[in-house]
Amino acid sequence: MKNSLLLPVALLVLLASCNSSSGDIQRVIDKYCELNTKEHNAPAGAEREAAAAEKKAYESEVDDKYFRDHETYQLIIEGMKKCDEAYAGNAQAAAVPESSSGADMPSAYGDAVSVANNYCALVDKSIAAAQSGGDAALKDIVTVKVIFEKNMDESFKSNPERRDSILNLIKPCMEKEVHFRQNNP
Repeated sequence: MKNSLLLPVALLVLLASCNSSSGDIQRVIDKYCELNTKEHNAPAGAEREAAAAEKKAYESEVDDKYFRDHETYQLIIEGMKKCDEAYAGNAQAAAVPESSSGADMPSAYGDAVSVANNYCALVDKSIAAAQSGGDAALKDIVTVKVIFEKNMDESFKSNPERRDSILNLIKPCMEKEVHFRQNNP
């Protein structure tokens, strides 16, 4: 009789823990979205800087707590990306000069593989622009790449594991760019 009761109780505990985990993930995402909205709606100046600092501190807290749990971390990052996408148009318009020929501003936040892929795509675009000889296109892509690199640095500022993961993934792209520059002064 005891064994027949243990199985349903164990299943209930397991289901409750799964729902709790899912609920925790959603709470983390919701709080991030709330902080993201707070930052974007804050007036320029000290209030916006304070909201941005609060959001960055929360991102660091999330990284510290969930980075080692790859599956949970991925779910959280995906949710955060959706929150960021709501403001991507505004951020891109502010970050990329009007002279830009439509170069996309990829996300420097997210999982390490996506960030590395975005970085490598920018390297490829900058090499292609340099080879084509179009100064305007090269200027635009270099501007986007510099902003992306700054955002990427911010994304791993307080997370050495994330930094190492990203740097290991982008190392071949960095070497490709250095090789190109050395052979095409």
